[in-house]
Amino acid sequence: MKTHDILQKYIESLVKGYSDSLIVVSPAGYGKTETTMTAIKNKGLVEGQHYRYVNNYITPVELYLLLEDINRLDDPKLLILDDVEDTLRNPRAIGLLKGALWAVDGKRKVGWHSGTHRVKNKEIIFNGRIIFLLNQFNKKSPVVNALKDRSLYYEMELTKKEMFNLMIERAKKPYQDIPIEKREEIASYLLKAGGSSDDTTLRLLTRAYQLFQVSPHHWQKLLKKLI
Repeated sequence: MKTHDILQKYIESLVKGYSDSLIVVSPAGYGKTETTMTAIKNKGLVEGQHYRYVNNYITPVELYLLLEDINRLDDPKLLILDDVEDTLRNPRAIGLLKGALWAVDGKRKVGWHSGTHRVKNKEIIFNGRIIFLLNQFNKKSPVVNALKDRSLYYEMELTKKEMFNLMIERAKKPYQDIPIEKREEIASYLLKAGGSSDDTTLRLLTRAYQLFQVSPHHWQKLLKKLI
């Protein structure tokens, strides 16, 4: 089974309620965010009704209020946290997430007892589910690993060949005003060129598109400097 197909299976498992949390880890540009969002939209889930998507850092108090908001959504009450590595360095945020993902007496209790007028309910029972999309995961941190112990965990790995084949598939999707035959030509060029960088990701295809837009007649020469 292909890497992204496996990720879709994990997401399906979460949506169906077999787990309360999923942690997905890969370098940036491996397609984890796009695959996740495509999978949940294919399930008919609507942002603001069934799920919320949050990108980058969120403060602990904002996280607590967000967990309250997730409870008000329709099932599966899904929170998607993308690129929140900085948030996971905050012990208070970790404490909130641990409570949200681990049941005590059948209830996942999350408390906030610091003084702020923004928090009216000092304790909530969290009924939602959380997907973490991370570029890095600190396995050496026992505090962060407490989240891993409470979650499904999937570390995405792609060979360079798999990455370039994924680019060929991605080229079938529209990108601004570049026609499909040109997108496929650009992806095929990348596949043949192979690339020497160990950091080859799907973002290389986007940069190749951009170089084509900048210089339609010299994009290959410009692209050689990237690969």
